Amino acid sequence: MVRIDSGIQQLTTSGAASGASSIAEPQRPAGSGERADGVAGDFADLLREALARVNETQQAADAAVERVATGQADDLHEAIIALETADLTLRLTAQVAQRGVEAYKEISRMQI
Repeated sequence: MVRIDSGIQQLTTSGAASGASSIAEPQRPAGSGERADGVAGDFADLLREALARVNETQQAADAAVERVATGQADDLHEAIIALETADLTLRLTAQVAQRGVEAYKEISRMQI
């Protein structure tokens, strides 16, 4: 079974005395790029973890389709949800990569 929220980080809201609420830092799961002294890990580790989550989503979708094809799962709905989740995470990853390449090209064209 695939959990849609597997790659989503929880956001907490903190209400001010005036009643307005603001969004606080996302809560990080244990061991997600944060060292014991509270300093965030390097960017490469964060990218590695994000790509690992995308890969897990893809593998879970493949497993769900295989279960439906072999008759082990009766719920086609969950397999379709797993496929759509995998599709969306892959599209988002591709867009982020494309934007990163565009940013790199723009920075490399700057004259110093």
